[in-house]
Amino acid sequence: NIWRESSEEKKNPCTYLSCYWFYMYTNDSNREKVLGWIKKRGIFSKRYVFVPIVLWSHWSLLIFCNFGGSSPCMLLLDSLHTLGPLRLETLIRRLVLDIYETEDRPEDRNFVEKIPLLVPKVPQQRNGNECGVFVLYYINLFLESAPQSFSISSGYPYFMKEDWFTEEELERFYDRLEFLGIESSDSE
Repeated sequence: NIWRESSEEKKNPCTYLSCYWFYMYTNDSNREKVLGWIKKRGIFSKRYVFVPIVLWSHWSLLIFCNFGGSSPCMLLLDSLHTLGPLRLETLIRRLVLDIYETEDRPEDRNFVEKIPLLVPKVPQQRNGNECGVFVLYYINLFLESAPQSFSISSGYPYFMKEDWFTEEELERFYDRLEFLGIESSDSE
C-alpha cells in the first residue's frame, strides 16, 4: 500500500479520497452520502488532496492544492491526453462547489469557477490498460516530491513535466505492485 509505505512526514500535508467516491458522486442517488463522507474527512485542512477519478473505464488523478489557503488550484493528471481530460471540468467544479456548500463555507459558484484547473503534460501510457498504474505512480511520486508550498504563479511543481519519470522507473514500480499482489486494470 503506497500510503502505508510513505513516512508520516510525507503524508502529513496530504489526504486522499476513495477511488469509488468520485464515480458514486456522479450518481444523483449517492451524491449526498458521498458529500457527507467527504465532510467527515475535513479534506481542505490538508495542503494536498488526491482524488482518483474512475469514469468511462479510465483512471485520472485530480489533486486539490491549497484549498484551505488563499490560492487554491487543481491539478488534473491524465496518462491519456488524447481523451481530452478537460471533459471532466464541469463535474470537478460541481464537486468542489458541493463540498463548499456541504461544509457551510462562504465560497460561491463565481469563486469555484475562478479556481485554476491545470492539466500538466505528464508521461503518457502506451496501451489501453496502464491508466490505473499511472495514477498510483503519480500519487507515489507526488508524495515523495510534494513542495512545501505551491502557487500557480510560479508554474507547476518543478518535477511535474513530460519527463517526470522514465518507462524503466514505471516498469520497476509496476513490478513492485505485482510483487505486492496488485494487478492493473483499466476499469477496476
